[in-house]
Amino acid sequence: MELFRGARYDTNDPGQITYQSVTLWDILVRAYDVRPYQLKGAPSWLDSERYTIFAKVPAGASKVGANEMMQTLLAERFKLAVHRETQEGRCYKLVVDKDGPTLKAASDGAPADRATLVPDRNGGLTVPDNALGRPVALAGKSILALSGGGMIMILGNSQPVAKLADTLSQYMDGPVRDATQLTGTYDFSLSFEPLSGICGSETGPHGELFPGFTPAGESCPTIFGALRERLGLRLEVTRGPVEDLIIDHVDRVPTGN
Repeated sequence: MELFRGARYDTNDPGQITYQSVTLWDILVRAYDVRPYQLKGAPSWLDSERYTIFAKVPAGASKVGANEMMQTLLAERFKLAVHRETQEGRCYKLVVDKDGPTLKAASDGAPADRATLVPDRNGGLTVPDNALGRPVALAGKSILALSGGGMIMILGNSQPVAKLADTLSQYMDGPVRDATQLTGTYDFSLSFEPLSGICGSETGPHGELFPGFTPAGESCPTIFGALRERLGLRLEVTRGPVEDLIIDHVDRVPTGN
């Protein structure tokens, strides 16, 4: 499930994508399939001004095709011009901590002591009544990141560590690359407070993570502490090639319909 801060992403109509109260930052990250740290040259309003967008999508359009159509819409309506550059920048290596990994090998189904969250085909999430105050697990072989209530939660079911590293990149100021040499698939859950100053990682005030659910009795460490405490992994800062999406021009006011 992909979440937009304070926004609604509606795909109930297969022929239309609706974005309600979204920022252009959110739209660009999705349309160009980049992480927030890759956007450079953004004007100050890009992550605060909000828009409602209705986009028609032909039947059977792929994700790549839909993204390309959104890029065309942004160029026509907002006069968006971008280019890509690769330069050396901050990166992170995900490695095994000194005491070894504590990841749990993948198992069939969620543990009996955990409430199972079920993603649906429209990007929504079914939360069972018995989830209140209980640890949660994810149904199916997938990975899911939730943000809200002042925290971020990543749930993985039968996932390789490389997939976890890729998901962590969404909440860092540089790419996270798997250097653990762990080759299995694992079940895991990870909760942490977002790093300050990272666009795209705001989670709102402390409280409910999603409607009706507030984690009970769980501390919320930083991403660095959560990885060590929960999974026996750690992040090391390094340097390496990073591809950026440079914004050359974008209008704040779009052209009329």
